[in-house]
Amino acid sequence: MPLFHRGIYRCAAFAILLVSASLGHEARAAEGASAFIVQLGAETTATMTNRAISSADRVQRFGVIVGRDFDVPEIAQFVLGRYWETATADERQDFTNVFQAYMIRVYSDNFADFSSDTFRVIDQRALGDATVVVRTSITSAATGQPMILEWLVSKKADSFKVYDLNVDGVSLVAAQQEEFASVMQRTGGQVATITRLMRSKLDQMETAGK
Repeated sequence: MPLFHRGIYRCAAFAILLVSASLGHEARAAEGASAFIVQLGAETTATMTNRAISSADRVQRFGVIVGRDFDVPEIAQFVLGRYWETATADERQDFTNVFQAYMIRVYSDNFADFSSDTFRVIDQRALGDATVVVRTSITSAATGQPMILEWLVSKKADSFKVYDLNVDGVSLVAAQQEEFASVMQRTGGQVATITRLMRSKLDQMETAGK
């Protein structure tokens, strides 16, 4: 074989190896993310539908799951949008802490309506080496209708983290960003103001027993 053709052959073979390695890595990431969501979904639904414990205990246990499995700092920065850049370090930390508590309350109410034994993974697809979308189905206990949940999962060192959840095609993180942006525009763009409003909303939810 001429030297020129041997060189082309070697380059092509090397390219195939690189692509194969990349696809293999993405496939492993997708499988790992899928297993992570199976465990997360099972634990979450079992916790939020457990009537043997109080509502406060269910929310508290769900809060542990959120803190462990959701990328709360990344989500908080995203939902705050451009206002994150103008916030001080203390304002960012305060907002992130209150936002996490707000997330726990809102998400826990949603999961309380699901039937715990109907959660299943439909499929998963890798968006790259470190990002996977895991599509799942779960049935509402109230209506008996299935709902599609898409979990956007990122690989973080030796673990996975959820950074968005799409419910029937609607991104909860994007919806929260839009909601917060609207509030920030009405209140002069002060991060401390929206943090205070979130804290007040949480107090109202606690008082109402929700």
